[in-house]
Amino acid sequence: MKNRIFFVISVVILCAAVAGTASAMIITLPETPIGGDMGYFSIQSNPGGADVNFDGSYQGETPVMVSVYSTARPSHTITIMRPGYQTWTRTYNQNPPAGETITVMADLVPSQQSGNIYVSSSPSGATAVLDGSDTQSTPCSFSGVSPGTHSLAVNYPGYRTYYSSPYVTAGKTTQVNAVLSPIVSTGSLYVSSSPNGASLYVDGVYYGHTPATVGNFDAGNHNVRLQLGGYQDWTGSVYIAAGSTASLTPTLTRIPQPTSGSISITTSPTGAQVYVDGSYQGITSPGQSVDVYNDVPGSHVVEISEVGYQDSTTTVTVSAGSTTPVSIALTQNPKPSASGAISVISSPSAAEVYLDNAYRGYSPLTLDSVSPGSHTLLLKLGGYQDWSSTLQVNAGQTTSVSPTLIPAATPEPTRSGGAPLAVFGGIAIAGLYLAFRRKTL
Repeated sequence: MKNRIFFVISVVILCAAVAGTASAMIITLPETPIGGDMGYFSIQSNPGGADVNFDGSYQGETPVMVSVYSTARPSHTITIMRPGYQTWTRTYNQNPPAGETITVMADLVPSQQSGNIYVSSSPSGATAVLDGSDTQSTPCSFSGVSPGTHSLAVNYPGYRTYYSSPYVTAGKTTQVNAVLSPIVSTGSLYVSSSPNGASLYVDGVYYGHTPATVGNFDAGNHNVRLQLGGYQDWTGSVYIAAGSTASLTPTLTRIPQPTSGSISITTSPTGAQVYVDGSYQGITSPGQSVDVYNDVPGSHVVEISEVGYQDSTTTVTVSAGSTTPVSIALTQNPKPSASGAISVISSPSAAEVYLDNAYRGYSPLTLDSVSPGSHTLLLKLGGYQDWSSTLQVNAGQTTSVSPTLIPAATPEPTRSGGAPLAVFGGIAIAGLYLAFRRKTL
């Protein structure tokens, strides 16, 4: 029928042109005849629920079914859009046959958005390196990070490098808290004597009375001396390993006929510096005296000095085989000093002392000439957690602190690598077995 109509129209136009008709007949035909049976486009997406535009006309959300004439113009543009995903567009240069369906499946690709990584560390001020290039000081935030897994390294002098593989999600912030483990290069020493109460000296330095735990010793051999009134001095050597605590439990030998005596010195308040015959002997601490042994019988001069208090000088008499106790109550200066002091006595002793991030020595320690105001005190000891506090120092006064350090936790060994290794080993053995069988067949 359609062919007949087209033929008649063509004959009419041709006759008019031949006859030279004065008024020309103009007939506009469509490029492609419209009509006929319907076909279908089944449009789906992954994920679903995306908006569908078919030849510029909105058709709803996936999945949708769009009908077209089988004889329509065979070119159709399909656009699929969903928030958070890249726009999907395709052009199909065909029509579905009458009664049939063309299935369109669009796998949507997420939009390339960015996220953030926030890094904090203990201690702070560490260097954080993201993906081997971007470097900042903790605490810090890396912004505009592409989604996915990244590599992060956090390092600080004296500590093991912390490694992590943070995963970034678009539009979100991934938080990483790097708890750094100190590189232990020193060890500690525990000494208990029989009887206890002996003065402990390690490498010639006084560390209080037994029993005592002292630390921050370099790995290697160290000389130990114990002194107790009425007993012979005990001397020995001990090997201290890095990251561990060595132990000594010597038994002291009583002197049958002593030829020397000793002095036991306490002060109120504690934290005072003690000198005997002009020689520095140590710092008084709560519950402990400063003991001086092997003094020859006779008179000895004891001097006490503490910031904010008047110096005290007294003469004591030492008898052979006995201990002379000296207890001195200090008197405050009538005119307070313009500066203050901090007395540090830690347990264990021999901790590194830092005042406002500046190294000042080992505990027990009295810091003189400290300006009034707020100061930060930090103690470090191998195998123990760092101790830190903010202190208020007043002019003419001594601020005393006696922290007990907490042993650092020992990380448990990682066990997750055993199973993959066992599997790999099993595969390797199986491979060797198969190869052997092939050769023997």
